[in-house]
Amino acid sequence: MKFRFTLPQKLLLPVLIGYYSMNFMDRSVLGIVGEAMKADMGFTDAQLGLLHSILLMTLIALIFPCSIFNDLFKRRLVIGIGAGLWGMGMALTAAATGFAGLVFARILGSANEAATGSGGTAWLSSIYPAEKRGRVLGTFQMSAPLGMALGTLLGGGVLALTGSWRLSFALFVVPALAAAFCIPRLPDRQPAAAGGFFAGVKGLLRVRTILLGALATGLYSIIKYSYQTWMPVLLIRSYGLEPQYAAPLAACFLLAGACGPYLGGMLADAWSKKYAGGRVKAASFLLFLIVASKALFYCMMGRVSLPVICVMGIVDGIVLMMPIPAYFSFIQDVVSPQYRSSATGLFGTLVFFTGGAWGPLMVGVLSDWMGGGASGLLHAMTALLAFAVASGMVFGLTVRSYIKESVPQKQE
Repeated sequence: MKFRFTLPQKLLLPVLIGYYSMNFMDRSVLGIVGEAMKADMGFTDAQLGLLHSILLMTLIALIFPCSIFNDLFKRRLVIGIGAGLWGMGMALTAAATGFAGLVFARILGSANEAATGSGGTAWLSSIYPAEKRGRVLGTFQMSAPLGMALGTLLGGGVLALTGSWRLSFALFVVPALAAAFCIPRLPDRQPAAAGGFFAGVKGLLRVRTILLGALATGLYSIIKYSYQTWMPVLLIRSYGLEPQYAAPLAACFLLAGACGPYLGGMLADAWSKKYAGGRVKAASFLLFLIVASKALFYCMMGRVSLPVICVMGIVDGIVLMMPIPAYFSFIQDVVSPQYRSSATGLFGTLVFFTGGAWGPLMVGVLSDWMGGGASGLLHAMTALLAFAVASGMVFGLTVRSYIKESVPQKQE
């Protein structure tokens, strides 16, 4: 008689949040130890920006194939394999001796996002009913700000205690192995891939909601990823802080942002009941709210006291993360269940291609061009707000397609 260790369904959401959070912890560790890494290896702002962006650039090539694997095979196994590869990337980051080695390690580090972003979204959408989709995916997407906050604290704390930027990355290896063991043992109700599966995947390219939504989200992601990458450095430069002091402040902003996806999911669910195309309308509204919040935050950076900028940063962090469940949930609404992971993967690929991958690098290049330091970095981040305006406008243009292409609830 064979014995197979399994985990109960109630652990699905917590385990996925825990593992997916580490994807963002890894990124924020790089953000807080970036100045120490620059000093150790002699990087420029542009090179540091590339180290952030290379992971996102790699996702352009990996997300869609991984999402198809998630639909064709058991997604819990695909995500588990990704956990092992991600852990290898963390180990190689800690051991890197030069820029090329770091670039390769960061490429391997993309395995978490490539498998879990699409697979986890589809997995949860299959387990939970449609009327709760915004809130459930909002809870799952709390992984991003939660992970960014914890990673910032981890990187700053380890750097302060040991003086080593490498140890923070090495600490991820053990939880990566634990995730690789646990995730394949969680329950799923995954529909089998039907005949003509690849013809259906090709048909996703004709879903205008996916294409327009991805363009809007890509423009938004320029702001989101560049802020998450450079905000700790901006605090350090603007207020003359040491990394160990900037880390808890930056973590407060990011941790507050963990409320954003849940609140945004509630808004998306509420508007979907009240308005036709409500989820998309919520995303458009939230982008213009982000423009106002960010403009005020950047305008006050370095001009007001540190306690005041901290309060402003907490509010701004919440607002920044609110659109995430709106666009993930409306993408799930326009495809049938057997293509949910593939649709999310196509969406993610287009998001990174149309903007998400380039934000950190754009800020680094613009900062160097504008003279670097606190002023150059601040002006570079402020200039990118034009993309948030464009994002809100494109979300508005997506409403009509979403209404036309939504899958009837009887197919849930």
